[in-house]
Amino acid sequence: MTTKRDILVTGATGQQGGAVALALLAKGHSVKALTRSPDGKAARQLAAAGAEIVAGDLFDAASIIEAARGVDTMFLMGTMTE
Repeated sequence: MTTKRDILVTGATGQQGGAVALALLAKGHSVKALTRSPDGKAARQLAAAGAEIVAGDLFDAASIIEAARGVDTMFLMGTMTE
């Protein structure tokens, strides 16, 4: 039996991050999905699948710290682009 984890996935609305978030949800984990576009189509799809959508940006340390509260695992799938 898998231990349920509280997981933050950065880049969750991207192709790889979204696949990771959906796979974790399918395994029964609690997922916070970090995105710069919380109202976007990919974020809405993740929310419908059971993820908690969290607005944030990898360039904003405070948003990452806030998003990470209460999680025990992080998948860093986002990329730093300008």
